Amino acid sequence: MLTTISLSLLVQALVNGLLLGLVYTLISLGLSLTLGIMGVVNVAHSTLIMLGSYLALELLQRLGLDPIISAVIAVPVFFLIGVLLERLLISHVARASQTTGLLVLFGVLVVIEGAAILRWTTDTQVLSVSYINASLTLAGIAIAVPRLIAAAIALVLVLLLDTFLRSTLYGKAIRAMAQNRDAARISGIDTDRLSLLVFGLATATAGVGGVVLAMIFPFDPQDHYRWLAWAFLVVVIGGLGSIRNTLLAGLLIGLIETVSSVLFPFQYVYFIVYLLLVVTLLVRGQGLAGSQSRAL
Repeated sequence: MLTTISLSLLVQALVNGLLLGLVYTLISLGLSLTLGIMGVVNVAHSTLIMLGSYLALELLQRLGLDPIISAVIAVPVFFLIGVLLERLLISHVARASQTTGLLVLFGVLVVIEGAAILRWTTDTQVLSVSYINASLTLAGIAIAVPRLIAAAIALVLVLLLDTFLRSTLYGKAIRAMAQNRDAARISGIDTDRLSLLVFGLATATAGVGGVVLAMIFPFDPQDHYRWLAWAFLVVVIGGLGSIRNTLLAGLLIGLIETVSSVLFPFQYVYFIVYLLLVVTLLVRGQGLAGSQSRAL
């Protein structure tokens, strides 16, 4: 009986880990793109995720819109936010020293967080939708409906972005810029315009990531630091700029988190995950990518 229960819990953990891993992939994609393609360490990335959560909250409370619809709306809204940020700040930060860039983006983080606290206070919020406590049971495995929907949205967006980068002219130009920006510029590619596109896409994925996180977890304006740490963890393990490696890393982190919570006391879960980070940094300087060059 004990063996059966343990096996059932393990399978449940594997399913939850895969679903959670897809969400972790989505919230990490933008950071991976900006760091791997543009060389910008966007420490304000998590505040954009947080704004995505509050966008879903506002649309739900004021207009009664389901978070699924909010995820669709978040794409153009946050793309435009990303374009404005790139044009007003990031284009200048990219030419400055890394220290200057970090300070400017940390300033953006502080401003956005402060504005969010003024607008929404520090109270914890949840998205109260009709299916918040609903679940499906398949082969004895219970799957929370909000987590399933969040993972599905994340998977669709990841696949669309990967297809865009691999199958379109703009995507191929972005990949060329990631390999060698100067060579791409010499060959006639408008790297400034592509940087605008990349940062817009990265910000859009962060906004949608915030929406799907809000479907699973409670949130507040100061909770975003946890997701910043998690996004950096996924990017370091997955390597710079690679969507597929980011997906593998996100799934790996999700599986390790959920399986570890079944096999070990909860206080060891984060220790195990960050131990993986340390080992990865020691063994492979660029995570699962396994090389020192940026590859998409």
